[in-house]
Amino acid sequence: MKKRLYVFYILFSFISNSYAVELMKDEISSNGNYNIGKNNVKAGNLAQYYDFAFENTHKHDSLKIEVLDSQCMYNVGDKNISLKPKEEHEETLEDNNNFFDDCTGEDKFVEWKATSYRNGKQYQSCNFSIYTTYPPWISGYIDWTTQVNTFEGCSLELSATCNGSDCLNNPVYSSTSDDHNKVTVTLKSNDDWDDPKITSPKPNSTVENNYITFTGTGFMKDGYLPVITTNFNAYKYATQSTGSAEDWKGQLWIGCGITGAIRIDGVENSDVTFNGPPCGATITSIQDGQIIPAGKYSLSGIVNSDTADDDRRMQVQITGYQKDGTIYAPTMSYTPDVDTGTGKWNLEGLEAVCFIHYKASVSSHFELQSTNQSLLPEISGKKEVSYSTSPCPIELTNPKNHEVVSSTTVNEQNIFIGGKATDGTIIVNVKSADFQGNFEQSFSGNVVDNKWSVEAENVPIGIMKIQAKNSESTEFPSQNDNAEVTILSSKIFSVEVNNINVFTKFSGTSMPEVEDEDLMPEVNILLYENQLEEAFTNEYGDWVTKNKYYAKRGEYNFTFQEESNSETYKSRDKKILKCTGSDRGMICVK
Repeated sequence: MKKRLYVFYILFSFISNSYAVELMKDEISSNGNYNIGKNNVKAGNLAQYYDFAFENTHKHDSLKIEVLDSQCMYNVGDKNISLKPKEEHEETLEDNNNFFDDCTGEDKFVEWKATSYRNGKQYQSCNFSIYTTYPPWISGYIDWTTQVNTFEGCSLELSATCNGSDCLNNPVYSSTSDDHNKVTVTLKSNDDWDDPKITSPKPNSTVENNYITFTGTGFMKDGYLPVITTNFNAYKYATQSTGSAEDWKGQLWIGCGITGAIRIDGVENSDVTFNGPPCGATITSIQDGQIIPAGKYSLSGIVNSDTADDDRRMQVQITGYQKDGTIYAPTMSYTPDVDTGTGKWNLEGLEAVCFIHYKASVSSHFELQSTNQSLLPEISGKKEVSYSTSPCPIELTNPKNHEVVSSTTVNEQNIFIGGKATDGTIIVNVKSADFQGNFEQSFSGNVVDNKWSVEAENVPIGIMKIQAKNSESTEFPSQNDNAEVTILSSKIFSVEVNNINVFTKFSGTSMPEVEDEDLMPEVNILLYENQLEEAFTNEYGDWVTKNKYYAKRGEYNFTFQEESNSETYKSRDKKILKCTGSDRGMICVK
């Protein structure tokens, strides 16, 4: 009985397979347990195709995939596959369901080993397979299933879809005989992270100066801040945290006129290419044709060179010219202070003389390292500027303000008045500044070599106000077009000896009394430091002693001291007379 059943099973299997060709074109099989419908393939198919895609989704690590084993496969695809980060490989596999190869109804599989590489070294690995099978019962229509299996010890992250469904360690139905199975396997090391990146300078931008600050965000895989390298020098540049999240910054030097790149050491595709600053030095603090005030001033600008030492060797040349073009000050060369961190230079302590035309130029040391320099933006500012000072203000230098001017012992005097100006004619007005006087007169003088002078005639004794200003015809009037001083027109301090018979009286001249200014000068007379009397001056500055002095014999030293009650108009030096007594009054000598 057992032999008859066994023979029946063999014959039934043979008959089922003999009809395989006829059954291959049927498209529908129905099974109450699976409800496969159109999505199933028949056991009699001789082969099935798999459109396979391997994807390395890691941002940093590369992958190598090699075939380890296979069963009932016509084509297992590439036996060694290499994938860079974020790279994909596609191929078509074909299984074998041929009776003569003992594969009809047998499991079909391919087993691979995937290994990830980090920085050129093996890092993680995983053995996995594609596995196609069907349940072990006899039917004209078989429910084939496909799945991607992983094996114990797999340390990579895998995901798999078969015909759009998750098939990682999970069987799903295979395609019909007319369609290829679509299988996608994604792999990556199980500790992916975001690379740090450079945020400044921007790609293809041009920096303004040699010493730049670069910025970025993100840490390295080991948690440390990144290190920056360049393609224009061999240095490595450390970074430091900005204190804000994962942001960092650093500084480096790039020569002028070149195009270079910086990158994060150890991070692929992190390069940022940018242009170094334009070469040269310029003046930015003064515009061409600008008028500046006379006095102290400074110049400043920008410099970009090949090295910091070249920056520091830059020079500034300045020449001064008269208005007619003749040289006022020969060319002088200066070495300014240079801040290599900002590319800015500064020259302090310069002196500008009024109504002088200046030319300033800068020169720097550099070698063009690239023909790209001509394509870069020009450095801001100018290499040479011309600038001028304002016309000289009118200066009244003689007499000085609140000076006591005295040249005579009479009631009028001529006063020399002078000063400085740019050019033209100077009008000088002299008038009484107190209520006692009513004098007013004008004088004029031409400017020669920036100097002018007039002589005011017959100026009376008293307080005088002197004003000097440009005439209306002056070509270059000063912004400060007038100058003014107040003086005291006074007689000199003098002492005269007057003998009347055998008596002697003293008189002389001094500063005048000016009531509305509360100026009340006096002359103290002393004999051997003992005061004899005080003599007061009148409005003309004349004084005389009240007492008469008698000395028949002997020698006497008289001291005459001018005293002023004003803080403005100071007294002058004392006078000393050495007198000898006689029958005709004292005989005195200075």
